[in-house]
Amino acid sequence: MHTPRTPASRAAALALIVAGAAYVAALFVLQREPGFSLAEPLFLFALLGVAFPLLAWVCTLKPGAAPPPREARQLPRVLLYLAVFALAVLGWGFSWVNATFPQEPGQSIAQLAVKLVTMVLLPAWLFLGFQLDTRARLQPRRLLLVFVVMSLAYLAMQAVFGRGLVTLRELSPSAATLAWAIPLCWLWQTLEAGLCEEVLFRRILQEKIALASGSQVAAVAWASLLFGLAHAPGLWLRGGHLMEGVAHATPTWAIAYSIVMIAPAGIAFGVLWARTRSLWLIVPLHGMVDLLPQLAPFIRAWTGGG
Repeated sequence: MHTPRTPASRAAALALIVAGAAYVAALFVLQREPGFSLAEPLFLFALLGVAFPLLAWVCTLKPGAAPPPREARQLPRVLLYLAVFALAVLGWGFSWVNATFPQEPGQSIAQLAVKLVTMVLLPAWLFLGFQLDTRARLQPRRLLLVFVVMSLAYLAMQAVFGRGLVTLRELSPSAATLAWAIPLCWLWQTLEAGLCEEVLFRRILQEKIALASGSQVAAVAWASLLFGLAHAPGLWLRGGHLMEGVAHATPTWAIAYSIVMIAPAGIAFGVLWARTRSLWLIVPLHGMVDLLPQLAPFIRAWTGGG
């Protein structure tokens, strides 16, 4: 007997089809670049798009029930805000900040201030009335266990496949420097990357998509795709392409790269948010993800390279 699909299941199917098609189309665009290999993006997707979301799902089995947030959907307004933010702040705004504050640590402080205003305070005021309403679906002890397991997994991934330890070894900081730099870098990344990105992309964007579609699967898929696309203006307008070995970036390349190389990183965090609704989990965890890649730059910024 055929069981008709519910609106939520249709929304999930549509989101997965669109996200999958966008990923394949983006791969096709990138493979035209000289020296591009499919091995790296496919491995990245297997790791960040499959393995880590699966680990997040296993770690959060049998979550408790949580009442849905009592808030307006506001999805069109959120999407408009995200588009303006991506162009005005990530695209041009940080270019102005970097030019105005060329020296560290002033540049990092200015960037953090801009992020806190545009990614936390302003959207929280516009769309939530400063009511974050994050009643977690797991008990604190369980959240701590999830944090430890996911942190160890991400740290292992960064240690094995990332360049963070290589750049740190090149810098050769003393043990005394590492003693203060490691915890402070984690706290800094928890604020700059964790709080800013998770409030905007998970608490606001993903939650609004879930309310509008009735599907957490659709919300994770759409929010992860938009999380990647929001980085495209920065890759194109602020010279981010040079860090990726691309001499002449185009908007098409920036969009394709953001979908293939950045969007998968949001899937596991989307799963964790959908199953726990805890900023107390995903914000510090995001800081832990960025710890190793950002440790050497953090030390250079605050010590002048020492």
